[in-house]
Amino acid sequence: MGNGSGTAQGNTRARFEQWARNPLCQANTLSAVHNVRMADVARHLGYRPSFGQSVFALTRGNNFERQILRDEGARLLEELIRTDVLPEGAKGLADLRVRMNGGPLPSLEEAIEATKGLLGALADPSGPGSPPRPAIIASPTVLIPKGVMLPEAVLILDVLAVRYDRGRPELTVGEIKTYPDRGGHTDPHQLAGARAQAGIYLHALELLLAELGCGDRVRLRRTGCLVLTRPGSNFPSVRAGEDLRYQTERARRGFELLEAAARGLAPFESPGDDPIDAVARAETEYSEACLRFCDRASQCHAAALEAGNPAVLGDEVRRFLGEVDLGRAVALLNGGDPRTAGERDLLRRLRRAGSTAHP
Repeated sequence: MGNGSGTAQGNTRARFEQWARNPLCQANTLSAVHNVRMADVARHLGYRPSFGQSVFALTRGNNFERQILRDEGARLLEELIRTDVLPEGAKGLADLRVRMNGGPLPSLEEAIEATKGLLGALADPSGPGSPPRPAIIASPTVLIPKGVMLPEAVLILDVLAVRYDRGRPELTVGEIKTYPDRGGHTDPHQLAGARAQAGIYLHALELLLAELGCGDRVRLRRTGCLVLTRPGSNFPSVRAGEDLRYQTERARRGFELLEAAARGLAPFESPGDDPIDAVARAETEYSEACLRFCDRASQCHAAALEAGNPAVLGDEVRRFLGEVDLGRAVALLNGGDPRTAGERDLLRRLRRAGSTAHP
C-alpha cells in the first residue's frame, strides 16, 4: 500500500521516484535502474544511511490496509459509496494480495497473472463462465517491462474501484495512506506525493490494458481517490475526484526518459563486477533535492562545496550563476574583471539585479 507494504511495491515505486528527483546524476540513475540501494552504497563508502521508513509506520500501514479490506472491504466500500466513487449497491472484493501482505495468493507471479485474468474478464463479460464483477480490487499487480528497470520490476497498486453502471467497466485508482485527512489543512506535500504515486499506478494500468488489447473496453478514470484515515481512528476517509492527468503524464514521460537512460548506461565492467562498487564509482551530480532522499547527500554536498558548485546554495542559485563557480562569483561581486563570456553575462545580470533592488 502507500506506506510501502510489500518489498516489490515499495521498492519499484521508490526507485522511479528516486530517479525522478535527480535524473542528471549518473550514480542515482544506475542505482535506480539496477536496483542497487543507495543506503548500501553509502555504507560501502563509510557513511551512515539516514533515510528509511520506521517499522512502526510500516506496521500501522499494514494494519490499516487489513482493517479496511476485512469483511469484503466493508469499511472502504461504505466510504467509496458515500463519496460517489462507487454507486449505491456496489459490492464484492477481489483480493489479489500475496500472502506476505495478508492476502490469499502465494506469489507475485500469481498476482500478476490474476490481475491480467481479472481485467481481461472485465473487458470481455461474454467470455466463458460467469466473470467476476467486484467493486473493489485489492493490490492489482503490474509487471514493468525489462528495459525501463533492470531486471523486470513489479508495481503493486493499492486498490482499484470498479463501477459497472456507465456502460464499460470504469476503473478508479486509489492510493492508500495512513496519515489523517484534515480537509483543507492536510499537508500539501503529502498529498502531492500521494497523487504522484497514483499517477504512476494509472500509467502502469494504461500499459497493461494496452498489452491485453482491451483499452477500448475498459475505461480508466483520469481522476483518482486518496484513501486517508479519519483523525484518531483506523477508519478510512476518501478524497475523491483527485485530478491525475499531470501526474500520469509525468509518469509516462518519466518512464520514457528512464528507459532511454537505462539504454545509455555503461554496462558493468564484467559479470562479476560488484554493483555497489559500480554505483560508488559512477559520476555524481549534486542537487538540493538530494538532501531529501539520498543517503550519499552529505558526501556529495561536501564535494560540491569544495568545488565551489553553486548548487550548495540551492538550485535557483545554480541556475542563476550558470557555468560560473562560487569563487568566481564572489570575485566578480568584489570588483574582479570577468574572464569569460559567461562571467560577463553574469556580471551584467548582477548589476541589473542590483539596480532593480536599489532604484
